[in-house]
Amino acid sequence: MNNSASILVLAVCGLLFGITSLAAVPSDVTAYIHGQWWDGQRFEPGDRYVQDGLFVSKPAASPARSVDLHGDYAVPPFGDAHNHMPGSPAAFNSAALDAGVFYFMNPNIMASVVPGTRAYLAAPGRIDAKFAIGGITAPGGHPEKLYQDILTKYVYTDMKPEQMVGDAFNYVTKAADIDPVMDKLVAEHTDFVKIFLLYSEDFAKRKDDPAVRGDKGLNPALVPAIVAAAHKRGLKVAAHIETAADFRVAVAAGVDEAAHMPGYVALEDPVSKYAITDADAAAAAKAHITVVTTSWLGGNTRDPAKRLPEVQAMQRANLQRLQAAGVPLILGTDGDAGGVVKEAQYLVNLGVLDAPTALRLLCVDTPRFIFPERKLGVLEPGYEASFLALSADPTRDIGNVHKIDLREKQGLVLKPGEH
Repeated sequence: MNNSASILVLAVCGLLFGITSLAAVPSDVTAYIHGQWWDGQRFEPGDRYVQDGLFVSKPAASPARSVDLHGDYAVPPFGDAHNHMPGSPAAFNSAALDAGVFYFMNPNIMASVVPGTRAYLAAPGRIDAKFAIGGITAPGGHPEKLYQDILTKYVYTDMKPEQMVGDAFNYVTKAADIDPVMDKLVAEHTDFVKIFLLYSEDFAKRKDDPAVRGDKGLNPALVPAIVAAAHKRGLKVAAHIETAADFRVAVAAGVDEAAHMPGYVALEDPVSKYAITDADAAAAAKAHITVVTTSWLGGNTRDPAKRLPEVQAMQRANLQRLQAAGVPLILGTDGDAGGVVKEAQYLVNLGVLDAPTALRLLCVDTPRFIFPERKLGVLEPGYEASFLALSADPTRDIGNVHKIDLREKQGLVLKPGEH
């Protein structure tokens, strides 16, 4: 068979079997030129190429499109490891993307709203989130009061307070409760498990006191078994904590994450109740726990003009002890959609982070903690093509992370207010 005949046969086969070419036809490549690209430590001038939602190597042929960044500073998108995503999924999604926050951990959400939320967020160009469904607490413990007394009155007005049990939170009062609750959470497809520890050093005194409803949590003696049951099912555990004693219980039990920094807020008690020691920090490092900061909430203390300096001094000491011991910190807010930027600024102002470190926590460490299975936080070939282009250098002033000229998520350019 001569060459012409061979080509004819191949063409006929292509028509019969749907083959369009002898090799896969790649989609178009977009070049982003004249950018300053953050490598985790500094900005380097150059170009990047995007194809099929990934950064790729420079193609041999000219890219189909070219976008001039005009010297903007390109950084990976931000992550928030503690956000309850208030409001409608659509409104929250839009506000988050506008702020450059693409990745979230929601550490307590009602089981009944998860399917709809996940379905909404499944569309391209929307935020990515992991959920802890129905956190584990004791009767009268946090977040019972929040959901039953407040949210049923102002948000979930079609629900009765008693309907929140088993939906917004689950009770564990004895060892026999643990496996049924854990199996229920697995059936509901929780991404991780949330437990509530509040003033565990006073558990015996508080557990039957209705005056402190909402300001108490699990029996600390049950926490190791709860953590073990979650780990047996392949689920990580995040612990809500308040005091230094709560932190010690969480560390000793082997939780994966402290969902708040010890002493993130101290409303009235002596700050000594929230202060950790060097030994506590060393134990946390040995246990490989990660601490979510949520430090900006310290500004909510009562009588802030008088008390805030004392609270911030305690926060600063706790964070410095954790850093010195090598305990990983990630950013979380327990706030609004773009609050993680405020958290980063707060920590810089507190004097525990410089701007480059705060940027790394925003762009790399926090997103990777939320989605360790994905290739995030690097602006190089093989990684997801998600980035923000900033008009000013955030390593000089972390406030410059607000100055977003362009948002791209997995190769899709997002326009403000149109998400």
